[in-house]
Amino acid sequence: MNPVHLDRLQQFMNGILSRKSAEWQPFINAFEYAEYPKKSFLTQAGELENYLYFILEGGTSSYFVNEGREKCLDLWFPNHFVSSYMSFLTRKPSQIFIQALFPTKTLRIHYDVLQGFYGSQEGSNKVGRLLAEGLYIARTQREIRFLSQSAEERYLDLLQRQPQLVQQLPVKIIASYLGIHPESLSRIRKQLMP
Repeated sequence: MNPVHLDRLQQFMNGILSRKSAEWQPFINAFEYAEYPKKSFLTQAGELENYLYFILEGGTSSYFVNEGREKCLDLWFPNHFVSSYMSFLTRKPSQIFIQALFPTKTLRIHYDVLQGFYGSQEGSNKVGRLLAEGLYIARTQREIRFLSQSAEERYLDLLQRQPQLVQQLPVKIIASYLGIHPESLSRIRKQLMP
């Protein structure tokens, strides 16, 4: 595995943990590198989620299908963890798909390896708690944006956070993420043009 990939994860972890990086080296080293071509699945609905992924490059969409239509729950980009976390924790089949939107490079850790880390490393439960808290915070922020902002405000927020990647996404995916029809997103984009 490329040491640069591990360094990216180490820098991310140092940003959320106040412990010396050497103490977390066993955790960092437990990750494996995995690449996913565009449109391939990291997780499929009906399957057990076995991995927690850290996105190095690219991006993913988390979605479910309702009455034949894809409903985007979230978009995940570099330096974020992604997983069908409910399946990962409960050990029940996933209700969502996680699909690569672009060629996507990740570091991933298997559920069993992570559980072994929790049982063998002093203070390791703090890592799990902080990761869970980070995912909870991201989910709550998404819900607040969805309920308090207009579709245009949500689009501008997404554009501000990930401008290059958003420009590459199909209108259908962005519209689903924003909770609107593709035609509405096209109107918003036209209104925002200078």
